[in-house]
Amino acid sequence: MMRTNDKHAALLAILGLLLCFGLPELGIGAAIAPGDGLAARLIREAVWWGFGAIMLVWVMRVEHRPLGSIGLRAPRWSSIGWGVGAGILMLATVMLSYAVIIPALGLQMNHQATRTLIAVPLWLQTMMVVRAGVVEEILYRGYPIERIEWLTGRRWIAATVSAAVFILVHLAYWGAAQLIVVAFGAVILTGLYLWRRDLPANMIAHFLTDFVGFMLARMQGG
Repeated sequence: MMRTNDKHAALLAILGLLLCFGLPELGIGAAIAPGDGLAARLIREAVWWGFGAIMLVWVMRVEHRPLGSIGLRAPRWSSIGWGVGAGILMLATVMLSYAVIIPALGLQMNHQATRTLIAVPLWLQTMMVVRAGVVEEILYRGYPIERIEWLTGRRWIAATVSAAVFILVHLAYWGAAQLIVVAFGAVILTGLYLWRRDLPANMIAHFLTDFVGFMLARMQGG
């Protein structure tokens, strides 16, 4: 029988999952700052950082757990090494997807979405990929994997749910073709986290992949 303290912790974990998966889907940023202007983009970025901050406060102040309970610890040299290695592997899957898989399936890339993201100053693009690397790893890897595994006792359930949600949230903006790229990334990032339990390594890999990918698109003009 689950003890009262365990029931309380389970309820908080469920509510935390609703927060980390639900907050980005509320459209708060788009509602308060619509459009593609610089100010609107900066506000939306701030909203995303706010989501990440909410989850960190939730862990520390509501659940009364350390940030290490979601894999967030001071980065080590191994964090950099594994992050860079995973980033290189992800970039290889990006090239494979664009050069072989997507053309073979007859799918069309959403070039307009890419052009929208690179049609900003380089400093803002860098800020955006830093935010994606940090906040998305908190929302879609560290917190959900740890809490779902704790709730279910099944690592594979935690991995499957985390990866599936990460893939699906990219569908509306990017379309089906880009989901192949995202799926490769979800598998690699989920596997890296389950192996190392080192969220900074995931953040580095995520940032590196997005930064190099968008820089290449920028150089090619979208």
